Amino acid sequence: MKFSRKTVFKILIFIIFIFISSNFQESIVSVKAQSYSDISVNEAYSMINNTSIYPDLVVLDVRDRSEYNVNHICNAILIPVAELEYRIDELRPYNNTEIIVYCLSGGRSSSASQILVNNGFTKIFYMIGGINEWISSGYEVCPIENGQTDSPSTISFSFNFMLIVFLGSCIILIVLRKKEIYKK
Repeated sequence: MKFSRKTVFKILIFIIFIFISSNFQESIVSVKAQSYSDISVNEAYSMINNTSIYPDLVVLDVRDRSEYNVNHICNAILIPVAELEYRIDELRPYNNTEIIVYCLSGGRSSSASQILVNNGFTKIFYMIGGINEWISSGYEVCPIENGQTDSPSTISFSFNFMLIVFLGSCIILIVLRKKEIYKK
């Protein structure tokens, strides 16, 4: 099948629009008035290892269980961001305790940090770059049960990326189908 330049251009514009709008949605979350502190992985590492200043520090992993099972920061508590609202009471004992929040690269942990702030938590630290940056900086992660850790590149693609690919494929199929109908 041969596509006209106009059709290909329309498809590309639509895919770009979907991509930009999904990224815009994430940026809106970060534009909200945040009452949490952004910290680097180096600062997070220092806090985790300074038990005299932060004796009750909580490290909160907000990724999915499958991601957590690949690797995670040692002693991190797992509460996926999708479950955080209805599991917030599990964190109530730490309401006035420092909580470092992280995910794979930063998107979900930013949302989770805002959820915690909205629920009255006051000492929230959002770790910029997530576990990808943690690993890139050479810091230790706890392995899965068989003692191995996977590299960050083996971790699944983000939901937004998969959604964009799926929607783009659907649009292409619809355009192709309409062209066939009009040719008849």
